[in-house]
Amino acid sequence: MKRIILYTFILLSVIHFSVSAQKTVINKITSDIITVSPGKRQLQTLGWPNNIINSIAVNTNDGIVLIDTQNSPANAKLIKSAVIDYFNDSTFAYIINTHGHSAHSGGNCIFEQNRIVAHTNSADEIKNYDDLFLGQTVEYLRKKIYHNSNILDTITSQNNVSDSINEAIDMYKFYEADLINNYRVRYPALTFDEEKTLTPGDKTIEMKYMGKGHGNADILVYINEDKTLCTGNLFHLGSYQAEEMPSFYFNRTNDIDHWIKTLTRFLENHDEVDYIISTHGKKPFKRENIVFINEYCKAVRNAVQKAKKEGIPKENIQNIDTFENLFKKYSNIVKTNNTVEEMHARNISIIWQNIE
Repeated sequence: MKRIILYTFILLSVIHFSVSAQKTVINKITSDIITVSPGKRQLQTLGWPNNIINSIAVNTNDGIVLIDTQNSPANAKLIKSAVIDYFNDSTFAYIINTHGHSAHSGGNCIFEQNRIVAHTNSADEIKNYDDLFLGQTVEYLRKKIYHNSNILDTITSQNNVSDSINEAIDMYKFYEADLINNYRVRYPALTFDEEKTLTPGDKTIEMKYMGKGHGNADILVYINEDKTLCTGNLFHLGSYQAEEMPSFYFNRTNDIDHWIKTLTRFLENHDEVDYIISTHGKKPFKRENIVFINEYCKAVRNAVQKAKKEGIPKENIQNIDTFENLFKKYSNIVKTNNTVEEMHARNISIIWQNIE
């Protein structure tokens, strides 16, 4: 029995070591497009708690286009090295930020020789996150490392708690190194308001502003030849239980009419979309997912407008049953459950605040 337990411990140790040692995870989307994500521990840097941050790399005749640069220089270095090795090319034609939040622009400074492209509003978003995350001190971080290390010393076996504390220590160490090295996010040099098209080599890359919702600078990025759409944080595709729902937020402006206009125009002009990739998604989705999201946004806007005009209480349309026909129509896309129902009620509350 002791021997079996010992073998089990050795096996688990090997598995744990392999997972911990993993630097990047690369998924091939098309022959010219990959997603690249760091190993889990590196994902904690600068306060981002999700266990997935995808950067999307596009191979072109003029060099690589990288979409989203991770949440810190440490992660961006891992990603940059992996992309160069994969495509055997060290030339970067463009760097694109889908918006200015840290998980999407935090590694911009690693690409100091390259053109960074983003929406006009991204500069303010980057500054806000820059001020927030870099407002701490090295001394504060070292105290956090010391405190967590002391806690770790009291734990006698490896488990979820010890893993979590190790990840927290890694986060503070990465963050400490960023501050010591005077880390600063690079701001985009090439910006646009509504639409912009890039033509690096053999690729056509269309960028469209969605309007305010998740943030103030969110854009769609479409690689025409590969029929691949990158959505940043606009949708919860693959990231949460409610994978198919739009990403609106309380205490922010949510310009649902702009969302509808942009999505409608995009869908009218693109009959084929083979892959939809979100920065925090687990897997690609299909065109039908954003068809549903566009219809859902229209239905929410119309319901809120009608309710306000007729004096109907908000609570009357927060029940998902009032949208029964829509969810039945797209039952192969979205599965209604408690999480979807809660998100729907939340979306109604959010859009209620933004529609006169």
